[in-house]
Amino acid sequence: VGSEMCIRDSTCALQQTLAAIYDAEPNPPKGLGWICYNDEVADRGKDSGSFGHTKGVLAFDLESDTAFWLLHSWPKFPNVKTRDLASADYGQTYLCITLQDVETARYIAEQMYHRQEPQTYQCRLPDAVKEDDIFYKVANDIDVNETDPPCDVAFFSKGWQPFRLMAKNRHWDKDFWIDLVGPHLQVNIDVETWRRGTVPDTEDEDQKDRTSDVLHVDLTSLGVNYQWHYTKDHAKWGVSETDDWVCVADINRQTSQEKRGGGSICFRNETLWRCLKEIELLKDTEDA
Repeated sequence: VGSEMCIRDSTCALQQTLAAIYDAEPNPPKGLGWICYNDEVADRGKDSGSFGHTKGVLAFDLESDTAFWLLHSWPKFPNVKTRDLASADYGQTYLCITLQDVETARYIAEQMYHRQEPQTYQCRLPDAVKEDDIFYKVANDIDVNETDPPCDVAFFSKGWQPFRLMAKNRHWDKDFWIDLVGPHLQVNIDVETWRRGTVPDTEDEDQKDRTSDVLHVDLTSLGVNYQWHYTKDHAKWGVSETDDWVCVADINRQTSQEKRGGGSICFRNETLWRCLKEIELLKDTEDA
């Protein structure tokens, strides 16, 4: 209950993080820049399906050499102009990482440019960022029509926590979860996403790794009296069956998503992994 209320509270961690952007307007520090992106943007009436199914904020400050990356699942968020709070409608996921430095943010932007292909809006770039800068290319939706293969790259947070960014572009034409994430982690993986339409198979091409669908979330085991069906959940996360891998993503597990760019941040955290394993009910359980 506390977390649901907090997401609508201006004092929660999410809103305090975004305050670095919100409070900077209309006269931001000269080194401050940010790239907002969403497949459903906050301030335009028409979205393009050729861009990635990806949502988030990549922010940086050239003078202090700091940066953060927020990956989330909420459409039309954030809105820098109206300072809207995040919604508690449906299940959603928000993962924010304080990056080591601006160079790490550039590295992530490079992967976005060639893989996620984000639809950007309300971006702000410092004067020092020129047209040949990767930040400029991403912020201005410069489409390079890349056919690069998917990436699986490592990066670190400010506190030296390791993360893996896995991403693919629209040209790859395979399922993100069963053909990329599961095989690269070499685990069977349970995935909770917004499922509409045709769903891919549960086994990959070599039949070594399996991907199962989470159809029901039940928080009772965590002491919270909430539960819901996947039709009420817009979150995008996955957990391995073993080895405590957690993945927070912006792309769904459904066939139509094979034509969209998108990605996931994967990391190992036993406490979070155990909590997510406890609240999931898989397809096999529900069908029994």
